[in-house]
Amino acid sequence: MKSLPFATYQGASTPWQIAWQNHGANESERYLAKLGRRSFLTLWSYPNVYTDEGRRNGTGDGKELCDLLVVFGNHVLMFSDKHCEFTEHSDPQVAWYRWYRRAIEKSAKQLAGAESWLRRFPDRIFLDPQCTHPLPLPLLAGDQVTVHLIAVAKGASANARAYWNQWGKGSSGSLFLDTEIQGKAHAEHPFKVGWPLTTKRMVHVLDEETLDVVLGELDTVADFVAYLSEKERHFTRTDVDYVVPGEEDLLAWYLAHFDPTTKESRLPVPPEGGLVVLREGDWKRLRASRPYSRYKNAKRPSYLWDDLIEYQTSHMLAGSAYGIDGSQSIEEMEIVLRAMAEESRRSRIHLGAALDRARKARNNMRYTIALTSGISNKRAYVVLSLPNTGWNNYDAYRNSRQYQLATYAEGLKLHAPHVQEIIGIGFEPYATKAVTVDFLMIHFNSRELDERWRLDVERRLERENMWQPKT
Repeated sequence: MKSLPFATYQGASTPWQIAWQNHGANESERYLAKLGRRSFLTLWSYPNVYTDEGRRNGTGDGKELCDLLVVFGNHVLMFSDKHCEFTEHSDPQVAWYRWYRRAIEKSAKQLAGAESWLRRFPDRIFLDPQCTHPLPLPLLAGDQVTVHLIAVAKGASANARAYWNQWGKGSSGSLFLDTEIQGKAHAEHPFKVGWPLTTKRMVHVLDEETLDVVLGELDTVADFVAYLSEKERHFTRTDVDYVVPGEEDLLAWYLAHFDPTTKESRLPVPPEGGLVVLREGDWKRLRASRPYSRYKNAKRPSYLWDDLIEYQTSHMLAGSAYGIDGSQSIEEMEIVLRAMAEESRRSRIHLGAALDRARKARNNMRYTIALTSGISNKRAYVVLSLPNTGWNNYDAYRNSRQYQLATYAEGLKLHAPHVQEIIGIGFEPYATKAVTVDFLMIHFNSRELDERWRLDVERRLERENMWQPKT
């Protein structure tokens, strides 16, 4: 299996590229940005963004908003990263609470303030400390976005492991989740996290043991947001409490309850007045299971879908991507890539495998395939691979490929009238030296398309020998 190259930023020139080169005040922040970019992809990830708060008369640096900002449609992820040394004390509760206040409570308060700013001033967030370059993609108005707050707190794992091992060996060292703990009550519960913000505003706390696990398993925006939303839905219930020996075990419980019909994972719904207590080690048991191993192997083709999005993003940032009208609007091109990135990891398995088959097409033949979306049966994809051999002019080849891609997409609408949105992807097979990619998105309104359009599409399909009955 061959991957398209990822974006590279050597010789960076655009503000976005420069921001990625200069991101991270320390190794921990740089590592978080790397994980975020891998999971959420470059186009929607912004490390170390700033507000213009505190600047006077256009001078001085702005104030850092958060360590990683992910903006994906109406969902916003705000990360705060702190690596704080755990200072020993004769009383473990004292040592714990001092670390908690520096690593978790402080992050939670900063995230709350950052969310407030983002909702009030969505147009005053910048890529650079000098606040000269706003976010390339505009934020929706404050009441239109769903904000998820994530505090990454590192430095206490070894101490947590030692503390819990007093009652039995084998602790992972991750922080317990306990929804009965609020605010200052954390002082009495070493290595347990509940509600750092007493208003019951959910702050997801990940540590050095769980950061890689969660972002490694939920390595798409769709999967990560679905998990956070499900956790928030359950944990904010006032009639049920949860005691979980670590975020990784909650994740295992979530993944274990996958519904093949809806293709979604859900946390079981406990009865009113219940107390949910999970056992430690569920994550280790899940990871060692055969179904998990099979799924890990099955995921491999899915990353071709990520590669394709990153490949196009690299051209957008380098200024070598163009719309059909010659424009270079990142906002317009982002809509297509965001639709592709809405697909879950499971959905990307069959999408990535289809890309691989199309890129391996042989015998100088055109290859076409139509695919269903994992988001909705009203969305579909068409993929076309067309060799450029026999063409004297590459522009003529591209024009023909774009025409055939559009024709095939419209033909799909004739065969699947319920589809309202079609995304097309066209490229050369692997054997071709030059590699370009064409994208299109067609929205069909709900009214019936007129007969003249239908007849025109049928004529073009016959001429191009597409969607014709096999004889």
